[in-house]
Amino acid sequence: MTILFVSFPSGGLPSQGYRKYALLSGMGYFLDGYNLTVVAVFTFILATYDIMQYNPLEMGFVSGSAFLGAMVGAILLGRYSDLSGRRYIYIFYLAFFIIFPLLSSVSTSVIEVILFRFLLGIGIGADYAIGPVYSTEMYPDNKRGTGYGLVWAFWSLGASTAFLAGYLAFIYIGVESWRIALGLSAVPAVGLMALRASIPESVRWKSAPERTSGGKNADAGNNIVTATRTAFSSLFKGDYGKRTLIIWTQWILLDIGSYGFALYAPLIIGNFGFHGPGTFIITSALYAVGFTGAFVSMSWNDTLGRRPLQIFGFGFMALGMALMAIAVVLKGLAMVLAGVSGLILWYGVENIGPGNTVGLYAIELLPTRLRSTSMGSATGITRFVSFLSAFEFPYIAASIGYSGFLDILFFVMLGAFLFTITFTPETRGLTLDEIEDAVYVRHNLVHRKN
Repeated sequence: MTILFVSFPSGGLPSQGYRKYALLSGMGYFLDGYNLTVVAVFTFILATYDIMQYNPLEMGFVSGSAFLGAMVGAILLGRYSDLSGRRYIYIFYLAFFIIFPLLSSVSTSVIEVILFRFLLGIGIGADYAIGPVYSTEMYPDNKRGTGYGLVWAFWSLGASTAFLAGYLAFIYIGVESWRIALGLSAVPAVGLMALRASIPESVRWKSAPERTSGGKNADAGNNIVTATRTAFSSLFKGDYGKRTLIIWTQWILLDIGSYGFALYAPLIIGNFGFHGPGTFIITSALYAVGFTGAFVSMSWNDTLGRRPLQIFGFGFMALGMALMAIAVVLKGLAMVLAGVSGLILWYGVENIGPGNTVGLYAIELLPTRLRSTSMGSATGITRFVSFLSAFEFPYIAASIGYSGFLDILFFVMLGAFLFTITFTPETRGLTLDEIEDAVYVRHNLVHRKN
């Protein structure tokens, strides 16, 4: 069984109007960012006001259940997207963003919150695996990085909105504000489903139809090339296996730090002299910094390259985490200055660098018929790691303190910095077909000789 890869003179891609596809996927990432981080509003109120009975185990599952759901959704629905097409599943999974936030908002126990957020997570995982893949496949190759950068920027905007909504709801409603915060995202999800209803199928996916003819073939008019059908196991074999290992490793290291810190940010920020629901505003402002960094730098993927941005990002994230670890043991003005400087560095450069690039690598380094599978598997394994980070935080913080926890995250970011320098290749300026045809050698993609 083989697959034909077809590339037309113009690439078969829309010559104009392609930005709308990035915006539609970006709106999905807005919902992802909102729904993954808004749980911090709930956990803060839960821990501060004891609105429900819970234990540390349940607290970990409250923060991490959506990640477990995302693991399931990303792997299963991502693979389905490669086999059956992007369009219909790209529309369908938004139902999860409508139904389960609303059910979460009317929960009467911690167990119900855990269950509904797990089911919401299935939709989040699907969006991670399919949304940016769809928009990237509809973008011209020379603007592919910019398109993905635009999609990713919306994640931080969603997270910032989550904490702002939590703060405003708390001011007017009090401790029941978590219900508004958890359920609010269902409203834009309805609108987004309506907007996506008229989209076409991915051009690149349609141009890779199944054929029974084998070998390689070229047609001068349409540049038709045949390639062997790629099974799921292809992710772990030969050159693709090396690429998958790079994708997984750098994304896992990022998420250990990113979600291990972010889901408890209001509680950690309390160690820098800030207390109460005002920490929601501070966290919202920090994510706004992240959105600004991501938005301003979205074209840098195509001008400066993915690799230098990722090296820069991991390096300065390590520095930011070191400053926060130091701030925890300081007092007075020195504590505030070190803590705030570390927070700005952390949130700002994450979205300029690895927060932006790791997902782009997951899309680019594997071929069309493995692209959503690659993004889905990477999302799945990293969501599981994110769950572990969220789940273990209460225990680690209790046993070694906040400073020790932040020290661990510093070394994780340092490891990611060194890993990128040693292994991560550059894909700037290459078409998706060129990346597919190249061979990975150390941190380079080397083209095969004909």
